[in-house]
Amino acid sequence: MSESTNFFTTLSGTDKRTNIPSVISSPVWSGGSATLTSFYTGSTQSGSSGDYYYDVYDKAGSDTTREVQFAVAYGHYAGSGSLSTSVGNNPSKAIYRQFRNICVRNTTSVSLIKFPEDNTQAAIEDIYVINVNRARYREKIDPGNWEIHLSGSSGTNLEKIKLIDDSGATADSSINASKRVFNVVSGSIQSGTTVISKQAAAETATDGSYGLFYPELGLIVLNATRLNIAADVNLGTDRTSDTNQNNSLKLFNAIVDGGKFQARREEQIKSSHYFCRVKSDEYNFSQNPTYFNSTDASLTNNTFVQDPKSYITTVGLYNEQNELLAVAKLSQPLLKSRDREAVIKVRLDF
Repeated sequence: MSESTNFFTTLSGTDKRTNIPSVISSPVWSGGSATLTSFYTGSTQSGSSGDYYYDVYDKAGSDTTREVQFAVAYGHYAGSGSLSTSVGNNPSKAIYRQFRNICVRNTTSVSLIKFPEDNTQAAIEDIYVINVNRARYREKIDPGNWEIHLSGSSGTNLEKIKLIDDSGATADSSINASKRVFNVVSGSIQSGTTVISKQAAAETATDGSYGLFYPELGLIVLNATRLNIAADVNLGTDRTSDTNQNNSLKLFNAIVDGGKFQARREEQIKSSHYFCRVKSDEYNFSQNPTYFNSTDASLTNNTFVQDPKSYITTVGLYNEQNELLAVAKLSQPLLKSRDREAVIKVRLDF
């Protein structure tokens, strides 16, 4: 049998499949982390942005590798809890209106954001917002794969609530101008499965449910009234007019004390599959320097003269100009000999 001495093998049309769509789920936070347990704000935020929101980081301010993970904000329909400007605007009013435009389909006839409760809708005057950084969630947050803990002062006791969405219990999520929306409910993720403590429809009739979750926007809009019930986590929201009560920081502190925010993102990718076929008479010799004696270029292993063997560890993909475009590494060396053929599938994700 004659041995092939080719260094390259041309792939035919049947060896390639391109633009194959698939959906993957991966951790949201920087560094491939699925759970944040420590949270930091910046000592300063440029301009007056701190009056509107706080960016939340994964590392302390002295760490130059830290990145913004999400932002927290407080909004009130009339601007309470923040200072008025010379033209009568308030940061809390601006925040409320911004997110009302997301939560409400017809803003001309509806002035307040409504939260589900007891099969009706509770109109709420103020909200808290958790807005995940776009670089973190990319396409969308994976519904049913996030959980946040909030802790605050309830009288003399410290209360902690665990919040998730109800996507696992909803046959068809509501569709509005912001695509899908789910309710934020009390519950937790246990062994990869969401366990809901109380459905949104079972929440108190006057105060509404905990909030709304918009996966495609990386957005959680929380009901400030619901978060100030004494039996729950009391954030101590101060609605005094024309004063800066720094309510956004109160939500941040509740997240810090809760000590857990886990989330995964979901995105669609397109893949190309390349089937690299290695026939029995191909790639049985190696160009590795250890394969030959340095003195006379003879084979280091004499048995390879009659029965050559090699180990495949890497596959390179080249274009027609012999330029290397991609490198694939095998998880372990693959033995190749005249008695063995192989098909190695290389997948490129875009």
